[in-house]
Amino acid sequence: MNIAFCVNDKYIEQLLVVLTSLALNNKKHELNVYIFSSDITDESKVRVNKLFSYFRNASVKFIKVDTNKTAHLNSTIKYISNETYYRYLIADLLPDVDKILYMDADIIVNGNISKLYDTDMKNCIIAGVRDLYIRDINYLPEIGFADDDLYVNAGILLMNLNIMRKEKMGAKLIKETEKLSGKIKFNDQDVMNIVCKNKVLEIDSIYNFTSANMHNEPRKTKKARIIHYNGANKPWLVDSKHELKKIWKKYYEKTEKIMTKRKIRVGLLIDKFFGGAGTAFGGYGFLARKFIAKYIPNEDIRVDVLLGSGGHRFTERVYREDGVKLYRLPRRHWASKWFLKRKNYDVYLSIELTDDFVLKHETNKNKKLILWVQDPRPKSAWDNVIDTMKSIKDPCFYHQNIYDTVHELNDEKRVKFISQGYSLNPLAKELYYLPENTSIQYLPNPIELDMDFKFDIKKKEKSVIFLGRLEAQKRAWVFCEIAKRMPEYDFYVLGQFFRHRKDNERMLAPYMKNDIPNLHFVGHVDGKEKAELIKSARILCSTAIWEGIPISWLECLSYGTVLVSDLEREGLVEKFGLFTGDNPGDGFDGVDNFIPAIRELMENDKLYKQKAESAIKYIRETHNIPRFVNDLRNVIWQETKK
Repeated sequence: MNIAFCVNDKYIEQLLVVLTSLALNNKKHELNVYIFSSDITDESKVRVNKLFSYFRNASVKFIKVDTNKTAHLNSTIKYISNETYYRYLIADLLPDVDKILYMDADIIVNGNISKLYDTDMKNCIIAGVRDLYIRDINYLPEIGFADDDLYVNAGILLMNLNIMRKEKMGAKLIKETEKLSGKIKFNDQDVMNIVCKNKVLEIDSIYNFTSANMHNEPRKTKKARIIHYNGANKPWLVDSKHELKKIWKKYYEKTEKIMTKRKIRVGLLIDKFFGGAGTAFGGYGFLARKFIAKYIPNEDIRVDVLLGSGGHRFTERVYREDGVKLYRLPRRHWASKWFLKRKNYDVYLSIELTDDFVLKHETNKNKKLILWVQDPRPKSAWDNVIDTMKSIKDPCFYHQNIYDTVHELNDEKRVKFISQGYSLNPLAKELYYLPENTSIQYLPNPIELDMDFKFDIKKKEKSVIFLGRLEAQKRAWVFCEIAKRMPEYDFYVLGQFFRHRKDNERMLAPYMKNDIPNLHFVGHVDGKEKAELIKSARILCSTAIWEGIPISWLECLSYGTVLVSDLEREGLVEKFGLFTGDNPGDGFDGVDNFIPAIRELMENDKLYKQKAESAIKYIRETHNIPRFVNDLRNVIWQETKK
């Protein structure tokens, strides 16, 4: 059943109660709820999604409405807001939906409504319940209706969206509202009845039971499937004397009970936590510690970090970093299974999947995995790109057994794929050998934005930075060679050695002897120090042989520090910098390709300024923390209720 509500943020409490009553009384039916609004806040969306996480049969989609289309339409009733006119737009805003049940938010669904939804509308535009209040006050002649003409209450309307689109009803309703301004008393309800006259189907009053129906049809009160608390006497008001207030209060209390249930428990599967618990620094760990563990937990969601197997045979090892618990599971299989049974995680979340120890020991085969695609590396990437390096290379971490695990989980419909970039999706499908039609939801990376930062080309020094771990894949030696050949600019290496330190030190030793005056090794930096270095630089030079979509790129772009790279992802380099062309192997042969690109962005202020300003705009609109938090929490809620 497709259900529509048109509300503003002030009505969110009442909406939650309606949704509870709807879902509780229609558990055997799939409910697709559409909420049309112009001002619903992220906080309110979170609350609606939390409520719906309790119901396995319901999903919700928020539709933002362009207020310019209805803002000029006046209301003749004080307590009715402009959102009442949004129902005019439903057919056009949902082009793929043919029928929908519109509901006001001052109602209670007090029974199964599938019979109403399945009504054969024939060639009618709308179906509704005869408005007995309008009949009783003798209003119909004022709008050209006979006393026995059908005039329905617009609080509950079954809408034939297919016909509405064909007859361009949205535009007709708006035009008629403008025409009748000051001549009618009941806003859009009058207009819809007038425009749809003779194409309205009457339905049983139990599906829109108002105070007027209570007085005219008292014997139907107990049979009412939808109770409509229309008028000013609302049941949530302290001094309300509404006869059916108790029913509304019952569902309000059920809503409160659902909203205060235990937190959703998320097991974050990761093998590094950006230095926490002695783990490595790196992109996945940075996302896990600085964003997922920091921003996703709230009063509704708890996140535990699961680092795989630990050193103890029978007991887990526990750490605490930044207020989050980290666990290394027992080595004995039965002990790990018992640990996971006690923890009873609602869902697992992983950035790629570098270790399947936890999933192999989870005995509940209904548990789902949310897999965030960040840097998928199929066998072809190792064979044709990464393994072309000869002087030094990081060990191959291609693990077929892990990818087989993901494939099996997907066959069992236990994986939800999300991705930080559309360009990564084909690689993920190849890595996990997924069907071509596998759904992968876009989820942009979070970037901590300094909204006070104002781009000023005069404050940008003619310096170039390298930002990343000093490991083979990053090929920092290429950056050093570029610095040696461009003494007119300063080059800063921001990063430290970690894994395979001796081999990487050997490769960089010739450049670290301080005989290249314009090359500076800064080491690992974070926080304000890191931000200041990025703000002052003009270019981030990426020399890696392989990357996903690095957080370092997005961080730099947020400050107008543009890209020069031999690797392209998502079109970011072309849009916000200069691409130097593919550079396989150890990278020395491609050093000269970087030089004209760097010099162009250093000396061509017009080009640099255009790319820098567009980069800042893109990052602020796309890769921001509020969007990341809202999207990922929504995914968690959706997956835990299935």
